[in-house]
Amino acid sequence: KLDARTDLFSFGLVLYEIATGHRAFSGDTALGLHDAILRQTPTPARELNPELPAKLEKIIDRALEKDREARYQAATEMRADLRSLRKEREPSFLARTWVMVGGVTAALLIASAIFWIGRVRPPAGQSPRELKLRQLTTNSFENRVTSGGISPDGNYLAYSDTKGLYVKLIETGETRAVPQPEEFKDQNVGWQWAFWFPDSTGFVANSHRSGIDPNQWDSHETSIWVASVLGGAPHKLRDNAIAWSVSPDSSLISFGTNKGRFGEREIWLMGSSGDQARKIFATDEESSIGVLSWSGDAKRALYIRTDPSGDTLLSRDLKSGPPTPLFGPSEMKNVHDLLWLADGRLLYSVAEPESFFGSACNFWELRVDGHTGTPIGKPRKLTNWSGFCMSGMSVTADGKRLAFLKWAGKQTSFLADLAEGGTRILRQRHFPLSESSEGAVDWTPDSKAIFFISFRTGKYGIYRQSLDQDIAEPVVTEGYGRNPRVTPDGKSIVYLGRTEDGAPPGRGPEPVMRVSTTGGPSQRLFIARPWSLLTCARSPSILCLIGEPTEDGKQLIVTAIDSLKGRGPELFRFALVANDDSWCLDLSPDGTRVAATRTMAGPIYILSLGGQVLQQVQVKDWSNLLSLIWAADGKGLFVTAGIRNGRELLHVDFQGNVHALWEDAGGSNETLAHPSPDGRRLAFSGWDTNGNMWMIDNFKNEEPFR
Repeated sequence: KLDARTDLFSFGLVLYEIATGHRAFSGDTALGLHDAILRQTPTPARELNPELPAKLEKIIDRALEKDREARYQAATEMRADLRSLRKEREPSFLARTWVMVGGVTAALLIASAIFWIGRVRPPAGQSPRELKLRQLTTNSFENRVTSGGISPDGNYLAYSDTKGLYVKLIETGETRAVPQPEEFKDQNVGWQWAFWFPDSTGFVANSHRSGIDPNQWDSHETSIWVASVLGGAPHKLRDNAIAWSVSPDSSLISFGTNKGRFGEREIWLMGSSGDQARKIFATDEESSIGVLSWSGDAKRALYIRTDPSGDTLLSRDLKSGPPTPLFGPSEMKNVHDLLWLADGRLLYSVAEPESFFGSACNFWELRVDGHTGTPIGKPRKLTNWSGFCMSGMSVTADGKRLAFLKWAGKQTSFLADLAEGGTRILRQRHFPLSESSEGAVDWTPDSKAIFFISFRTGKYGIYRQSLDQDIAEPVVTEGYGRNPRVTPDGKSIVYLGRTEDGAPPGRGPEPVMRVSTTGGPSQRLFIARPWSLLTCARSPSILCLIGEPTEDGKQLIVTAIDSLKGRGPELFRFALVANDDSWCLDLSPDGTRVAATRTMAGPIYILSLGGQVLQQVQVKDWSNLLSLIWAADGKGLFVTAGIRNGRELLHVDFQGNVHALWEDAGGSNETLAHPSPDGRRLAFSGWDTNGNMWMIDNFKNEEPFR
């Protein structure tokens, strides 16, 4: 948001460079410079030029404050400070400086003053305040923090990363690893902090036996544990359940169980020792409920109900009465996490419009009546951040400190030569060379150029770049959603556009779009069911397919696509496992066979175009299969498998023999491979997420942040 203080920041940059001979911020690209301005602090001016007066350094520092409220509020204020310093220093260093900057100074200050005089100042009591942020953990993306929370007394941080569970003394930084229970000795177990007990002596945590991301956990194979700040291994309370919260008096723990299609179908309460468990809420087969939290007086609860229309946030009396909706699917579609504070405020993290997978979120708040569960007033935005998202919020008992998980996702793309029938990769290098989030998605038929998705403009789109060029050409810059595929004739790309209701990719009906491989306007072909998948063969075949799950999730409808006319005839149906969306599908290069899985455990089915099973491939010594795509020669598959804290890219033949090609250490989302049509190269990409715990020290004040 621009105002006169923006001009004063710009003038501060000019003054800094004139006084020091260096730019305050630097970057090799526009994105790099943008990131430096947002995240870095300039080197103190007097370190670069010791002759500078201390007062001039203070003036520059105030002009370059990132917090607009701490910056000069008007050009007249800055002019007064500069005049005062000039009187003190003439005819010294500052006089020489004024000779150089006089013209620029006058123009900028006059323009700023005129602009500011015409502005309406914010109402009294509504001015944003200085934000006091503090980083609590410093993990790299290879071992990102996955969850955490500050103790009610403000002394401890309990957190988990991809390797274990920890307790940190905030003031000293002393950190202790929580020992593994004997039950998990030498096992691949993940941990997730859930909630502190109000007396700060211990906390509840969830554990899961697989290496999948905690954000994908459900009650199946998850167990609930209690850990103490005094040390020792956690002790287990319950299996096949996932904990959500502890009551304000610490007597009850809420948890979910009985997994259905959309998640847990039952909310239960149990004593703090795991005793006297009782079911309080349940739902039907077509929805799920969960993530319960208590009001400050423990008389009401908030929870989320999910059905085919999306998420709904509900409030309900814990003893009787119907639920009261707070947010419907349209409001919840971009909400990452929520925290109901003891004073009645609902704090929640919301992804900004057009942001994608953690690129920009901000905190909002809404007052909720603790007796009726209804909103009071309108939601209010608290922050104006970009470049990351927040979740896992927790607050101290006095409300003064807020801790949260700060995270951001990025995709990186690579290119390598294939050797020995695709069982080895050689000469791996980044492609394209960019700091943006980018991932290879397909090839031109001549194997000389790659199509990739990129976030270089602040929105994801499709680009094309020749292997011998450094410049990418835009193909789709608006309305891109996911899953682009080049048609067999090489003239078009079919892809899934953004959901019409703004829901995250795959969470709602998506338009199937067609665009020329050279760019231009896209044409809508038809609307696909949620979480569909596109795949195309290579020439001389002319076939593209779409797999669409039925509404009950029990079958996959495989249909031909005419890239000019739209949906073609249904070819076959493939049985899926109910309540499991981890299926995969890909069409062979010659367009005669389909490879598919029902679950991450496998096997891989090789099917005819009529749906007959031609072969089953059991991947030897590997499970957690996340994606697959045919090799160019049709004699094997490139498969992505989930591993502890990452992904592994494999070549699998039809006897199930495996050759590991690349380990994506820290990989947290899609890791995909795309062989060139001539079979000589492999383009592949991995999605990494960084994550660390941060804290706001002055959260109690209810004025908005900037």
